[in-house]
Amino acid sequence: MTQEWTSAMSFSSFAPPSGAGDEAAAAIDLREDVEAIAMRWQAFSSRGALAGWASEESLRQAGVPDYGPLINRVVEIHGLMGSIGEQLALARAAELDAQRHRLGAAIVDPQQAAVLEHSRRMAVRALCEMSTHFVLGAAHGLANLVLRTVLCHSAAACEVNQAKRLKKAQGFPPGTDLKDAWLTFSPTGDVWSTLLPAVAATSGLTSLQDLVARLRLLQTDPRFVALEQRRGMDYHRHRPQSLDHTSPRAGLWSYDAVHKVSTMRMPGASADAERDEEIVHRISADALECLSTALTDLEPLLGQSLRDCHLSWTPVDA
Repeated sequence: MTQEWTSAMSFSSFAPPSGAGDEAAAAIDLREDVEAIAMRWQAFSSRGALAGWASEESLRQAGVPDYGPLINRVVEIHGLMGSIGEQLALARAAELDAQRHRLGAAIVDPQQAAVLEHSRRMAVRALCEMSTHFVLGAAHGLANLVLRTVLCHSAAACEVNQAKRLKKAQGFPPGTDLKDAWLTFSPTGDVWSTLLPAVAATSGLTSLQDLVARLRLLQTDPRFVALEQRRGMDYHRHRPQSLDHTSPRAGLWSYDAVHKVSTMRMPGASADAERDEEIVHRISADALECLSTALTDLEPLLGQSLRDCHLSWTPVDA
C-alpha cells in the first residue's frame, strides 16, 4: 500500500498567508499589559548614567568605603533592565504573530488547504519557540539582575564571593562578559533556591529578602517549569517534527527477551504526539504572562533594595 503525505516543507516568510483579510488576521489578545511592562523596563536603561552620578553622592554621604565599583554596578543594573524589557517585547511580538497564523488558517484556498495547514503548524510552533527563546533569555537576565542587586550589599557580596562554586565568577565585576559570571536560571538551580535566600538573610534587609523570595516564586512557577521542560526537549533532545513521518522514536526493531523473538515492523506515516502547536502555543503564552507578572512585582522591590544600599533609583513614571 502506498501512502502520500507532506514530508518536507520550506517557506520564505513567517507572515500569515494572504486571503484571510486584515481583521481575521489580527491577534485576538494584543497583550497590552505585557507591552506596557516591556516599554517601562526598556526605559530604565536611559537612566543608568544619571543613577550612577546620583549614587556617588548618596554613597559618599552614607560613608560607604571604596564605592567606585558600586557606581558601575548601578549602571549595569539599569542596563540589564533595559535588555530584559527588550527581550520581553520581542517575545510578545513573536507570540502575536503566532496568534495571527492560527487565525489566518480559517480562510484559505480549498485547493491549497493541506499545504497551508502544514505551513501554519510549522510557523505557529516556530514563532512560539522564538517567543520562548526570548522569555528564557529575559528570565536568565532577571535572575542575574537580582543577584547583582544582592551584591550591592557588602556583607551579602562577601558571602556570595566566598561560595566555592562561584569562584570562577571572579566577584561578578560590573560589565563583565565572563561566562562564569552569568549563571543559568532553572527550576532546579540551588544557587537561586538555597544560596541566594541565605545570603539575602545575612544582609538584614527586608527588601533584599523580598526580592529574592519573588524570584523564587518565578523559579517554582509551574508555567516557568513547563517552559524549561519544553525547551529542554526542543533544543537539547529530539525536537518533534511538525509533519507526519515514518521514523518513530522507538525504531522498527524490537526484541522479546522472554520468547527470544526479534520483530521488524513497517509503520505508516504518523504524527509525533508532542508536535501539537496548540500545546507549544499555550506554554509560550503562559510563560510570557508569568514573566511579565514577575517583572511587575519585582520592579518596586528592586527600587527599594537599591535605595537601602544607598544607590540611586527613580521610577520611570516619577
